[in-house]
Amino acid sequence: MSLVLALTLASANAQGCSRVIQITLDFQEDSAQLESKQILRLARWLVDVRGLFQYGDADVEGVAVGNEAGKDRKELARRRADAAASALKTLLGGLPIHSSSNVYPTDFIRSSGNYAVVQLNPVNAPDCSPVPIPGFKY
Repeated sequence: MSLVLALTLASANAQGCSRVIQITLDFQEDSAQLESKQILRLARWLVDVRGLFQYGDADVEGVAVGNEAGKDRKELARRRADAAASALKTLLGGLPIHSSSNVYPTDFIRSSGNYAVVQLNPVNAPDCSPVPIPGFKY
């Protein structure tokens, strides 16, 4: 859920200083097979972001949707996370990968819910904390 929240906040606050380095990989409905075009997207994205920061680790979240969080939905989300983590490990070996999976209610997610999120976590990112304005009270 934290990756979904981060993705939402990043798109809403896409301004000068953003430490959210992530990509969403799409899956076919009821599938955990990562298609070659998604692997190619991941590879191109990794080339684009490789020089931005030094990365300490990565988070991968597999997602499935359903109003009933049955075992099959949980398993599908886990398999999607595994597929995305495996592709990331192949393309960017040596980086610790933390994997999670979640089932969200259909009305919680605006998209189809057939995806996995890959997030790289920088270790040397700039401080994005705002500087308080003198005299301004929160």
